[in-house]
Amino acid sequence: MISKKTFSMLALAAAPSFMALAYAHAPAPLPPGPMAPPGHMGPMMPPPLMGMLRGVDLTKEQRDKIHALMHGHRAERRDAMHQRFDVDQKIGALLMAKGPVDKAKLDALIKQKEALNAKDEEAMAADAVAIHDILTPEQLDKARTTQEKLDSLEGQIRDLLRPPHAKGDADKDEPDAP
Repeated sequence: MISKKTFSMLALAAAPSFMALAYAHAPAPLPPGPMAPPGHMGPMMPPPLMGMLRGVDLTKEQRDKIHALMHGHRAERRDAMHQRFDVDQKIGALLMAKGPVDKAKLDALIKQKEALNAKDEEAMAADAVAIHDILTPEQLDKARTTQEKLDSLEGQIRDLLRPPHAKGDADKDEPDAP
């Protein structure tokens, strides 16, 4: 039988080991920036809009207009996100069910998701046009210059990370080639 005093000493001696284990298995921190974790409605902007606003100094009036634009149909976007999530859940349940997959139901769910995605793309395009109209020609030039520099840097990074055996001319045509 272990006495209380011995047990306490063992617990104190083992505490650093437990702390090390807890630290080693801690969740990875989220990256800095406007990214939101999956399933979380954060301040993330859709890609076409982010590119238009990179490196651009906005006036207070422009910020207010863009803020009103982005938050004006937030409830609609949230509902659409939930609808897409529900469709994804139904697709997953259909694929995980026992027996053969009902292809007619699967096709209907996929068409439903495609319609939701198309509607979302149209809304993002409308927002991008509205933001384009808010920016001055000088701001658009600045955004275009910044985007061109970013595209060039991303191309250089892809070239640096491409394996030596894949550096042929055929791979240069494909932007997603490793």
